[in-house]
Amino acid sequence: MKISGICVFLTLASMLGLSTVSAQRAAYWQERPGSWLLNVGLGPTRYLGDMNERCGLAHLRLGIAMGIAAAYRFSDRVTFRAEAQLYYIRGSQQDTHLAYNNLSFHSLNPEVWAGLQLDFWPSDDRNHIIIPYAIAGVGVTYITPKTNYKGHTYSLAPLQTEGVAYNRLPLILRYGIGVPVLTGERFKWHLEGVYTHVTSDYLDDVSTVYPDRTTMTPLAAALSDRRLELGQTPNGVGAKRGNDTKRDGYFILSARLIWVISTTKQQHYRRSRRG
Repeated sequence: MKISGICVFLTLASMLGLSTVSAQRAAYWQERPGSWLLNVGLGPTRYLGDMNERCGLAHLRLGIAMGIAAAYRFSDRVTFRAEAQLYYIRGSQQDTHLAYNNLSFHSLNPEVWAGLQLDFWPSDDRNHIIIPYAIAGVGVTYITPKTNYKGHTYSLAPLQTEGVAYNRLPLILRYGIGVPVLTGERFKWHLEGVYTHVTSDYLDDVSTVYPDRTTMTPLAAALSDRRLELGQTPNGVGAKRGNDTKRDGYFILSARLIWVISTTKQQHYRRSRRG
């Protein structure tokens, strides 16, 4: 009985010691002001513009996005974040109320942006196990709309399908929310939903009216008005081709892996070891 009691005592002491060490390690890597983090994400995209119907859930035409970000925590609630991302979007008037115009596009675009991440509550708030956060930032993207025609892919911007040489490097405004879903010692999984507003209406190469096709090259004219492919009469000069009162954008729902690179406690420990 004595030996059994000693074994139980030693087992409990060992478990207590391990839990204490684990708690110390968790505190060692806990995000505090001065912490640096690496953030990578992957998830689906949905383009929102002149070639889709916002409630057309039967034809989402999803794309994909992947990005990598660096983040620095300023305070218990505010984190600065800078990110580079590559996103693929696509749109088509097929199966929409504008199907008779037959326009479509797809695009693989890079972007960079920087902004702030604001936690709803401090990280040590014991009243909230899960702490969501809001995201807001500004950046630039390079737009590269393309389309398929007679078995080939063509870049639309150089063709000036509306007779306009538009800016291909517009500003973007980003805002959204995120929520932690799984937390480890140094690694965390978050889920983020972010909308990006593009300050250009040519993300999809569609904005205003049909130009005079007689002044264009045959290829540009064919891709400017694609009703002929459906056996229909082309639109007249000045007919409505897009809606320039609303700018284009895209939504991204991404799973994010966050890696805590360094914390203030870890930095102090390394400096003390060097000393």
